[in-house]
Amino acid sequence: MDGGAPLRVTLLGAFRASRGDTVLPVAGARLQGLLVRLALAGGRPVEPAVLVDAIWPEKPPADPAHALQALVSRLRRALGSADDVTQVAGGYRLNVDPADVDALR
Repeated sequence: MDGGAPLRVTLLGAFRASRGDTVLPVAGARLQGLLVRLALAGGRPVEPAVLVDAIWPEKPPADPAHALQALVSRLRRALGSADDVTQVAGGYRLNVDPADVDALR
């Protein structure tokens, strides 16, 4: 994988996350939902409550903070870098240039 290449997220058409020529393994509806919600924020923080509502709209888990943290950890592993998703004041942030998210161009 090209660790120096920027993360790119394709939301229009077939969902895809990639870095350079490498397609990243973001499997499962919840993991993809987390990435989609973070990507649509264009590098701005998203509050945990907003993420929980987006990922578990019908019935949130018993411990939403723990469930969200576990999902964020899985997303970091799938993307290949802990730096891609950071916890900041106000929530979680996907470190992506808005120009690298097709829906934001």
